[in-house]
Amino acid sequence: MKTNRVSHVPFTQRVGRYHSHMLQAKLSTPVNPILSFNLQPYYTRHQQWTTELSDSLSRLYRFSSDLEKSAREFIAAGKDSEAGPDIELLHERTQSLVSKYNRLQLFLAEKADTLTTQKLDAFAQVAKDAEEKLQTFGLKLLPDGQLEMDDEKWLEAVQTSYVDYTNTMERVAQAFRAGTLGLQSKPLGSFSRYYEEAMALHPYISSSSSSLHYQHVAKTGLYVNELW
Repeated sequence: MKTNRVSHVPFTQRVGRYHSHMLQAKLSTPVNPILSFNLQPYYTRHQQWTTELSDSLSRLYRFSSDLEKSAREFIAAGKDSEAGPDIELLHERTQSLVSKYNRLQLFLAEKADTLTTQKLDAFAQVAKDAEEKLQTFGLKLLPDGQLEMDDEKWLEAVQTSYVDYTNTMERVAQAFRAGTLGLQSKPLGSFSRYYEEAMALHPYISSSSSSLHYQHVAKTGLYVNELW
């Protein structure tokens, strides 16, 4: 893309002759035409925006997929060990599920300025709904939405209430899976804050690609034709 092919559009054509005359009447000096303009800041910001959004959506898909995979493995482990409880395997699968959930929550908090986290709170809501049950098995819901696992309390509770625990956690795992599948059934771009702002009453206040064009034109009077 070349930046030296921006042709100057006369001021009167940009705003119309009537508005031009009105503006001239309010100015003490004539309007000087724009003979040159540095477009590099515009292209730099545009590239930063594109890279940031692409990376955020890619990581959202990866972290949610990891949680869904861990949920499937937990359900499989529970079913395979009904006849003879395998506490060690169940502990491993529980740690994995908690770890993947926490990593997704950390990511969503990190990207709160880029992603519409209110659309992605289904996972935190699952943990919140099961909070009372989870606490009895040594899984504490922290204020930031993450889960903290007390291994000693977990082992004691699972040994005395194995079936109740597996039933509870299978419901949690299934809810995590449903949340992930629901997320991935929609265009990932719709979870970006830029998309949300673009759908608002004042779309051009956002940092989306089209808004960058609008803000650039409004500020400089120059239209950047990216088809060159």
